[in-house]
Amino acid sequence: MAVSTYYELLEIPRGRGMLANDVADRIGPGLRVACGVSSDDSPALVRRKVGERLTELCGRLPTDLRVSVLAALALHPEADHQFMQDRMGWAARQINRDHPRAAVRRMKVGFGIIAEQLDDLVDDPSINQGWHIGSLRGLLRMDVDPPQLVEERTIVATADGLEEVELRLSAPGSGDESPITAAVLYGGQITGSERVAPSHRKFALRLPTSLRAGEQHEYGVRFTAHPRAVMPPYYVLTPLQPCAKFSVRVRFGAAPPRIWRVNGIPPRAIDDYAPDDELVSADRFGEVALEFSRLHQGLSYGVRWAAP
Repeated sequence: MAVSTYYELLEIPRGRGMLANDVADRIGPGLRVACGVSSDDSPALVRRKVGERLTELCGRLPTDLRVSVLAALALHPEADHQFMQDRMGWAARQINRDHPRAAVRRMKVGFGIIAEQLDDLVDDPSINQGWHIGSLRGLLRMDVDPPQLVEERTIVATADGLEEVELRLSAPGSGDESPITAAVLYGGQITGSERVAPSHRKFALRLPTSLRAGEQHEYGVRFTAHPRAVMPPYYVLTPLQPCAKFSVRVRFGAAPPRIWRVNGIPPRAIDDYAPDDELVSADRFGEVALEFSRLHQGLSYGVRWAAP
């Protein structure tokens, strides 16, 4: 990794942690990138951005690690003590341990887990290019041939001067090359296309105006690829960065197949994924709509259906 946010996290807990007057000066470069902090942000805004991102990531930790990390950072509402030692003593009592050292050990384990996710953000190309996804809405039309996918995304700039973003789509199928095409519906203009792999293509999308850090922008794009007969039987999102919300609607039309909800599984398991307890039913028009929130990075979410 170019930057290790683990050691940057260790700089925060001393004193009042995230409540300290000088906390903005103790936020390292990796944390700034991962949390979307810009050079023009006020100390209060730095505190808010970093605090919100760390609180979100803490929510995914086991209880003992979550309590210890939140207390160390002074992000727990009941642990706002002036000194870290007192906060860790409080955390130790919450996890039924006798000494603050037990909570400190769990804090370090929790920091290690969070740092892995933060480091992915630092190294992720889209973050380095100055943006990340806020939410995504996908509509897949399986009742037309070839199928059409419309994605509407809200992106958030993490650096000033953002004028272009990168779109990527994978569409495995038969043949030597996937015929992926993209057309902008609103919010920008495609200025370039590049084949990354036989089934993967990326597009350059120029934005209507230059964005400043923290500003949001929405755009919609329609993708087409394989004919329906050779399209893989799933549509999933595998985020490599935090994504707060993903909603997906698939329209199958008449005689919809058996359909499963893909709710956070390793990408390699998608082809064999068919648990009966995740079956969903289409409505009278052959449509199914699902929503996901607080997606975990590196796992896949969406819809899978029985192959013809």
